Amino acid sequence: MGPGDRLGHYSVVSLLGTGGMGRVYRATDTTLGRDVALKVLPPDMAADRERLERFRHEARVVAALSHPNIVALYSVEHANGTHFLTMELVHGRTLEVLIAERPLPIDYLVKVARQIAEAVASAHTKGIVHRDLKPANVIVDDSGRAKVLDFGLATTGLARVGGDSPTVHLTRLGTLLGTPTYMSPEQVKGLDVDHRSDIFSLGVMLYEMVTGNRPFRGRSDAELASSILRDTPPPVTDARPSAPPELVCVIRRCLEKEASARVASMTEVADALRQPSGDRVPLGPSVAVLPFENLSADPDNACFADGLAEELLNALTQIDGLRVAARTSSFAFTRKNDIAEVGAKLNVTTVLEGSVRRAGNRVRVTVTLVDVANGFQLWSERYDRAMADIFDLQDDIARAVAERLKLTLTALGSARLVKVATTSVNAYELYLRGRALVFKRGRHVAEGIDCLRRAVNLDAGFAAAWAGLADVHSVRGYWGMAPPGETMPKSLTAARRAILLDPHLAEAHSALAVALLLWERDYGAADAAFRRCLELTPAYTQGRCWYALFNLQCVQRRFEKGVAEARKALAADPLSAYAMAILALTLALAGQTADALDHGRLAAQRDRDSFVTHWSHAVVAHLHGAYEESIAAFTTAAAISERHPFAIAYAAAAYADWGKTSDAEAMHEEALARSECSYVPCGLLAVSAAAVGDIDLAIEFVQQSCDEREPGLVLLARTPYGRRLRQHPGFAEIRRRLAFP
Repeated sequence: MGPGDRLGHYSVVSLLGTGGMGRVYRATDTTLGRDVALKVLPPDMAADRERLERFRHEARVVAALSHPNIVALYSVEHANGTHFLTMELVHGRTLEVLIAERPLPIDYLVKVARQIAEAVASAHTKGIVHRDLKPANVIVDDSGRAKVLDFGLATTGLARVGGDSPTVHLTRLGTLLGTPTYMSPEQVKGLDVDHRSDIFSLGVMLYEMVTGNRPFRGRSDAELASSILRDTPPPVTDARPSAPPELVCVIRRCLEKEASARVASMTEVADALRQPSGDRVPLGPSVAVLPFENLSADPDNACFADGLAEELLNALTQIDGLRVAARTSSFAFTRKNDIAEVGAKLNVTTVLEGSVRRAGNRVRVTVTLVDVANGFQLWSERYDRAMADIFDLQDDIARAVAERLKLTLTALGSARLVKVATTSVNAYELYLRGRALVFKRGRHVAEGIDCLRRAVNLDAGFAAAWAGLADVHSVRGYWGMAPPGETMPKSLTAARRAILLDPHLAEAHSALAVALLLWERDYGAADAAFRRCLELTPAYTQGRCWYALFNLQCVQRRFEKGVAEARKALAADPLSAYAMAILALTLALAGQTADALDHGRLAAQRDRDSFVTHWSHAVVAHLHGAYEESIAAFTTAAAISERHPFAIAYAAAAYADWGKTSDAEAMHEEALARSECSYVPCGLLAVSAAAVGDIDLAIEFVQQSCDEREPGLVLLARTPYGRRLRQHPGFAEIRRRLAFP
């Protein structure tokens, strides 16, 4: 077949390439007037039942996938006695060609590799294993966007990642499929494979992308197979000394011979590839504090153990010259994790581990400081103290860490690293438990609030407990979990009380800022409170996220500045699903919806039990125009949250934009019905009413929302979800009352 030949209503332009399953042509669809790629199965192969089945199998596999980094399948067709697929035409060069041309810059290759990992991870969630990942099966366009091709050897019928269902065989027993250079050890042995085989293949590709060399070699297939099964590749840094340690760690873990020893999922690979940078600053003294192990008989003491570790983390942040990994990122690990992995992902030189055993009024804490570079203990100590001395114990540990890391505390003088927050041991335990419960969100919040209330009742001077109460009341207010008059005044009172007791408490200033912004609508004072919070604790993730999204973007409309601040939050807390979700939202509001969707997907993958991550994913997918994906994410968010009104109302807007009017009406009716028996913010009813075209009713709801000073209205008025409302003449009065700067 050559230029000018026709296949059905397709006119062939040129041959693009030849592979084991046929030839690929560039062609023009004369019906739709667009260029496509035709993958044609030659007649001799079509006569082979097995090859024809594999060809059809590829079509079924690709049709089941929808991801921006996987080539799209348009149709499966048969014309002139020829079987062929019509697919998206990708303009670019294969990764194989790019690797051969020159050494790839670290940042560039990491970006490409991350896209490949995210694409294959998407396939894995549908039970599809590629089995032939290699540079020739990836095309990269001029903008650096990668597309994974050729799922012709993929296996289906697998359980979702982590399952153990058998692989469907499309080949004769003992036949090897795939490219030998990139095969996993289990493929070489002819064994059944699962998603971890793709992880090994990506590891081979990563090694080659970084070094320019293949990790396994042989003059024949037999020698190559032996190398894959037995050889340890030369260290990446031999060929590329500047390779970031995180990237080196990812490659090493992907290339483990035993599948069980590799990175657990392709999602984790994609996650890890978000950290490396080609412009890294040499590490100074740095530490990650892992959650302490609870060795007490009572499992409820786990909150106490975690709280103790977090208090130590907060104390260490006060030491000049010491960089401390953020809580969320550090607490993503346990003592069972490989120390090198922790160090690489968090970019730290040391790790502090510990265990806690409670017995009556006594506590035993054992702590160990480990050098990431070699895994050796730098220091270990056991402390046996009375519970009444808990703050002295924490201060002693923090100072010992500083001494072992050869850091001076001259700037602090004789001041304590750990303040005596309360004289009541019971109040302190309630505070730790309450904060841990609130951090879990969802159904745990009510019990957490109760613990914090009991803590301040026992000690009215406990500033941190007041700040915790202020924080949770703010969250309940803007998420519409209770009428604003029941939550926001309590947040203001508790925040001001905490600041009066301890003016240096960042969490209190952050909670005050949100209440001033969304309830009082004192935008200048809110901005000042946010700035004070971040001046006191620059690495406070939630405070910087709120500052970026609520203050800079929704109120001040400084979209790029909001994105920059959200990126800072994620950089300081790189494994935080919450920070990733907020960055996704800021990117979407700034118009960068494709990048937003990438971050939204990853946030939902990082924390599959979080309403916030799935809701954020749904929102950014909607704003990008990926309506089906958006509705799927809204459905998940609704299921997690017992049909939270935020998921229902926003889903109505997504359905409306998708053109599915009846579904939008169903969501609106559900929101109205829910408001009959429980609290639903009027602002959300306005969103769903506007979605079904009842703008007059929507404006009535907005006016009521304004009267009740709903915190969410300040956000709704400035985001795309308020666009239908802003077109109504009556909205001008709402805008005047909100008095935006």
